[in-house]
Amino acid sequence: MRPLPFLASIAFALGCISVGHAAEVPNFINVAVDEHFNESSAIEKWRLGKGLWSVADGVLRGAEKPEDKHAAGLACPLTYHNADIRFRFRFEGGSSAVLLLRNKFGNVCRVIISPSSLTLQKDRPNSPKDTPEKTQILGKVEARLELGVWYAVQASVSGANFKAEVEGQPPLVGSHSAIDVDKTEVEFLASGDAILFDDLVVKVPSVKAPAGDVPSK
Repeated sequence: MRPLPFLASIAFALGCISVGHAAEVPNFINVAVDEHFNESSAIEKWRLGKGLWSVADGVLRGAEKPEDKHAAGLACPLTYHNADIRFRFRFEGGSSAVLLLRNKFGNVCRVIISPSSLTLQKDRPNSPKDTPEKTQILGKVEARLELGVWYAVQASVSGANFKAEVEGQPPLVGSHSAIDVDKTEVEFLASGDAILFDDLVVKVPSVKAPAGDVPSK
């Protein structure tokens, strides 16, 4: 784990809080995932997709295999509907880092991070194969990200709303009804030579009992 400088962390946190309307932000207080990749066994229970993945020196490294002709993928299993997802990444020669949210039908939505742009996308489900749904770009902005520099990322999904912000870059906000579904995975994708990931923290909303209900003891 490599902590961000204190002032940069505070500035980034304040910037993330300012995105959208406070009244619309769920109360994400329950920590569902808190992984800093300090142990080589950190990803033993994760779903390995394509590419090469390893944990060493306190970080997760993903690299695409040229013969796969597909981004490297590694998914953390988690059942959720709404979530606040934070992590850090660093380009080590790779062309893009992706945060992908999935469910039992496949891809739901993603944040695509390249050195020159950030994209918020609603995906076409993998199944059924004849689904009429199509991939839709919900937002895209220019970015300026450097090789070998760590960047913090915050993304949140709440109902149909999807938001993302990369440290020091313009925020992205989008919405689509197809995002308002139960989800089962948080996945990292790495395109190209290598992307490093670290400090994954996923929080989900607190569960409140309906009015009039008495919580069981």
